[in-house]
Amino acid sequence: MQSSRGKGRSGHRGGGVAAKYTDSTRHVQGADRTRVGRGVAAKYTDSTRVESRQVNVQGCTDSDCSAGTVVGRCTDFCPASELKLRVRERLLHRYEGGGGSQDTLRPVKEYSRPAAGQAPPSSDTVRTPDTLLDCVRYLVREVLGPRLGVKEGHLELYDFVFDRLRAVRQDLVVQGVKDTTSETILSVCVRFHLLFGHLLAHHPSFSTNINTSHQLECVKSCLLLSSATSHNHMMEAVYILSNMDSPSAISWAIMQPKHSPKLQLCLAISQAYDQGNSVRFYRLVSTLPLLLLLASAKYCQLMCDHALSVYSKGYRAKNARYPVSHLATLLWLSPSSLSHMLSSKGILVKEGSVWWADKASQDDNNTSNSSQTQSCHYEQMDCKVKEVKDQLDRLVLGDHQHKGGVDKVVTE
Repeated sequence: MQSSRGKGRSGHRGGGVAAKYTDSTRHVQGADRTRVGRGVAAKYTDSTRVESRQVNVQGCTDSDCSAGTVVGRCTDFCPASELKLRVRERLLHRYEGGGGSQDTLRPVKEYSRPAAGQAPPSSDTVRTPDTLLDCVRYLVREVLGPRLGVKEGHLELYDFVFDRLRAVRQDLVVQGVKDTTSETILSVCVRFHLLFGHLLAHHPSFSTNINTSHQLECVKSCLLLSSATSHNHMMEAVYILSNMDSPSAISWAIMQPKHSPKLQLCLAISQAYDQGNSVRFYRLVSTLPLLLLLASAKYCQLMCDHALSVYSKGYRAKNARYPVSHLATLLWLSPSSLSHMLSSKGILVKEGSVWWADKASQDDNNTSNSSQTQSCHYEQMDCKVKEVKDQLDRLVLGDHQHKGGVDKVVTE
């Protein structure tokens, strides 16, 4: 039976996996679905235009304000006025020394959403770019790094660092900083969201949609900055792997004047995904370095669902069976994980083989429970995370050298 995935890109991604699941950018930003065809630059321009209007409406009265921007003068991680208020009201977080016993921790400016009637930002409350960079490094090295080993505290740690990084990004926007400092900070934010998207994937209180939304926002902002300075090949690869079902993202990548080895590899993975070629897809994905592997986690699950649907049709004969070990190798899964996944889908696994007959008559849209959906390739990715568990802070800062990555194009 010929799969509808064979239509290729000419079918405008109309068949197979991509037809069932919408563009990841539209999924997390439904209000922007009409702008998909305009590409990365259009979306970022719209968001910055809104932020610019918010600053202009407030009315900048500071003597250093020009064209709706503020020149920051604060050299502390937390402005004096905010620190005084939070100390008086006992609003310091325990990761800021609020418990009284952690004297080495420092207060950091909280994120504050712009609102009507709120006083405009002044130079004394906006931190300088160098201070923002130092603050980000402090958050990762002194707050994040020493506490990543305690799994029970990951959600609280994520909430705290996420809020403080949003405040850093807000100060960058208010000042209109568009240099290498801003690009470095945004890159750290992207890696932070990628890492915790994996660490908290199974936590019931963690919002994958919100995390992915901010990750994509930082990636697109970083790409716009890098186009004016130097190409950030890692962020280009993250953008493609996070939007494999997006025609605008793939078109943007193809139109780039120079294709780095990472970008060529990601385009090959995207092509395999579009064609429904699960064997080639997982062979290429398994060679990715850790951060890029985490960026592709969503599509690993979608491709697995598609592959199992194809196999269930191809082996629908009553006595047809398929070795579990070989199928696990093709889908880049351990035999135990694959057996558990097949059982959750109602597919019989007996004597080391898969029996598809009972599943063939069921609807293709009958998916497994959400926890299993999220954990399809979690085991493989978690093994790579554990290999660098003592250097995760360096990984977020971009100081860690990936051992498992490839910098050459893999072709057939």
